[in-house]
Amino acid sequence: MTASTRVPITVLLTVGDQAELVTPMRGPKEPLRVPAAEIADDVGLPIDELPGRKLTAVLEGERLRDFRLAEEHGR
Repeated sequence: MTASTRVPITVLLTVGDQAELVTPMRGPKEPLRVPAAEIADDVGLPIDELPGRKLTAVLEGERLRDFRLAEEHGR
């Protein structure tokens, strides 16, 4: 992957203020934790509607940013 790549993500669940994410680099046994509010702000959904959502985000190094609903990507 390049220095900045858009990757697919699935939100497994939210725990407290964190969202657990499955990414191409992290499977469901070791999900990546990201502040749920950051994702909710980017995609325009309440935190309680994030689990199960398919998203994309820009991967820069080991950090994710610019979360989008997968169905909006490419429109």
